[in-house]
Amino acid sequence: MKTLLVAIDNSDVSRKVVSLAMEQALALNAQVVVVCCVDPSYVTATEPLEINAGEDPSDFGAAQDEQNTAEMVVRHALADLQRVGINARGCVIGGESADTIVAQSAAVQASMIIMGRRHLSPFNRLLKGSVSAAVIERAHCPVLVDVRVD
Repeated sequence: MKTLLVAIDNSDVSRKVVSLAMEQALALNAQVVVVCCVDPSYVTATEPLEINAGEDPSDFGAAQDEQNTAEMVVRHALADLQRVGINARGCVIGGESADTIVAQSAAVQASMIIMGRRHLSPFNRLLKGSVSAAVIERAHCPVLVDVRVD
């Protein structure tokens, strides 16, 4: 079975990315692994926090820090994917986003990475760098970047 790695964060773009992942997973009969990267200084565990689908998002409570927010975002994505019958699991991982996404895609032998793009100004792109561009350069598999600006 094919595996799609979906990289999300706590932004409006992520909802669109999850929707795109649903379309692709259904079309390709693929399973989905949802990944949310957080700053390593905010991570309490040394291993990725594995999350399985099946819990009611209304039971998650309010997020109190970056790791809790990331966990909530992944749980909501998993609930949406499970609702349409997609086999999905997720994790929250501490690390630099591009490196972490590429490493996770290799670890799960992903057929494709699906992620969004933040429309950074040229100055911010120079200052912060583009995560999607870095993933495209380093990935071992195709990368589908949702660039819609609805």
